Amino acid sequence: MKTVKFIVPVYGLKSLRESPLQLQENVILRSVKLLENEHELFKKNKMRTGYEAVLEVDYTFDENNPSEPYPGMSINLLNMIEASFVVYGQGKAGIAAFIPADDSSGYYPYIVTRETPQYDDYIDKEINSDFVTFFEKFKKAYNLRPIAFDLFRRSQERYTNNDRTIDSCTVLESILVPKGERSKKSFIVSGLKIMGFEKEEIERIEKLVDYRNAIIHADREKILRLNSGADYTFSWFEETFKLVRRILSKYVGSPWD
Repeated sequence: MKTVKFIVPVYGLKSLRESPLQLQENVILRSVKLLENEHELFKKNKMRTGYEAVLEVDYTFDENNPSEPYPGMSINLLNMIEASFVVYGQGKAGIAAFIPADDSSGYYPYIVTRETPQYDDYIDKEINSDFVTFFEKFKKAYNLRPIAFDLFRRSQERYTNNDRTIDSCTVLESILVPKGERSKKSFIVSGLKIMGFEKEEIERIEKLVDYRNAIIHADREKILRLNSGADYTFSWFEETFKLVRRILSKYVGSPWD
């Protein structure tokens, strides 16, 4: 087994007032080290230099396995951390790259994205010790429902309301509908009642499910009828997708199998 230290720039996080934050034994979330000119590491790899935070990861892997370290690291660890950011706060955040801290390690940088979100798109909550407490609970919830959280994470990069509606309803089914059940809407509604959501919030989700059903069944007349009403406006969808995030966040607080 071999251990390599990676520096993982994170986009979408504002300046960390508390740093470092220990997320788990081998992962630290910290501010970029300005005095050590850490921005030069990003510049060297043709990335932007405006990152506020990085993950410092000691990644242990089987050096005789040709698929390591990148696939295992990105799929198993970084997806979970990335998902935790977008469930914790409203906005966009994620992994930009993972770069070996030591050039002589024999491993090369892997660039995930060079996209730069607008400052207004950043996570709206401060990342501090409260996030560490949240992350401890999140790991348990993620291990129970990885598909739900990964789908929600990817949905943040989707643009059309139709796509995000399908993603959101699939997320809700994943955490609220028992495997093999066909009456998905009734189980979603019952689950939200048990979780303590208000009547108006549950009705909003019911309307979202109705819209999803019209899409997946290619019911053009129903879609046109729904779109012509007063409910399905741009702001309505935005508020509904925020509600889905709150549902996921509440599930993190008290997950069940």
